[in-house]
Amino acid sequence: MHVTDRSDAAPNARSWLRLYPRDWRDRYEDELLEVLDSRPFTARTRVDLVRGALDAHVHPLTPSLAPTIAALIAGLAWLTTGMVNGLQPLMPDWPGFLLETIPLGVVGAIAALRAVAQAARRSGLSAPRGTTLSCAIAVFGHALWIIALATAALGGPYGAITGATGAVAAVGTALVGAVRSRADDRPTAECLLIVGGAMLIPSPIAWIIAGGAWIALALTSLRPVVPLHRA
Repeated sequence: MHVTDRSDAAPNARSWLRLYPRDWRDRYEDELLEVLDSRPFTARTRVDLVRGALDAHVHPLTPSLAPTIAALIAGLAWLTTGMVNGLQPLMPDWPGFLLETIPLGVVGAIAALRAVAQAARRSGLSAPRGTTLSCAIAVFGHALWIIALATAALGGPYGAITGATGAVAAVGTALVGAVRSRADDRPTAECLLIVGGAMLIPSPIAWIIAGGAWIALALTSLRPVVPLHRA
């Protein structure tokens, strides 16, 4: 059986390091190649490199502002929707949208999908159990909600299907918040739990609260995850 010797390690490793972000390679590639060149390039080494690449993309050296901007957009969308609805003499029919605010709901739901998906991955490879399931429910619920809202905006059915898909998105968001609390990421967890609960209530005040929580999430997303030390 052929075993890769040390002289083969660096050339092989260099191709695997292409999985890493460019800024990561610029800073660490030469150092890591020296380490890899001093030992056999085994299957375990390849697995470790892939895991490291995944973590480098989840926790980039230069964090993307996209999740922060998405949370801000979601917050502004729900604040505006809540205030517009609150100015009406009568509450709109369930699930609470006006015809003119449904497009704003589409924008808010798209932004919320991006924000909650990123929030679920804040711990990278050390994410607590339940992260994948809660994120899948949140993403699936938001995707269905976006479709339902877009359909209603185009003159399609509105009512039960819009409310039901919104409820799934809300529950998924709250589940992600519950999982983040287990990771000691409390500011993120609290924001998502507030959003999830408020989104279930077709009330202008509840939607304003949800908007404020999304904006708070945008601010907390700029902070790294710092686990609390338990006694």
